[in-house]
Amino acid sequence: MYWCDWGSKPKIELANMDGHGRRELVTRGLYWPNGLTLDDLNNRLYWVDAFLDVLEYYDLKIHKITTLLKDGILLHPFGLTSIDDQLYWTDWYNPVVYKADKRTASNANILVSGLSQPMDIHAYDRNKTVPGKDLLQT
Repeated sequence: MYWCDWGSKPKIELANMDGHGRRELVTRGLYWPNGLTLDDLNNRLYWVDAFLDVLEYYDLKIHKITTLLKDGILLHPFGLTSIDDQLYWTDWYNPVVYKADKRTASNANILVSGLSQPMDIHAYDRNKTVPGKDLLQT
């Protein structure tokens, strides 16, 4: 599992699912990391930082951080998710959902607008079973 922490020492950490093996993964270049999303196919962990206004990822194989977007369209990014080859994120200052290509984010654009103040976002593959789906059927 992965998580982020703001605090006096902002960081992204990981541990085994039982909590053992905890260690720091990213400890520099962070201030308000949010919205972690894992791309296990490409061995990348993506995040946005709401203070630094960046969209970045950590390559889990070569242990390198890459910045995909900085400033510009990112006013105060918060929630982040990925599915297939796309990233989707929310922004506190802009009541929209953005969409961009996972590799370069060069085609970032607004997917949905007119929202109140979206915080978090999750994406699900409609071809896979969603946990709890049976609870929705009555």
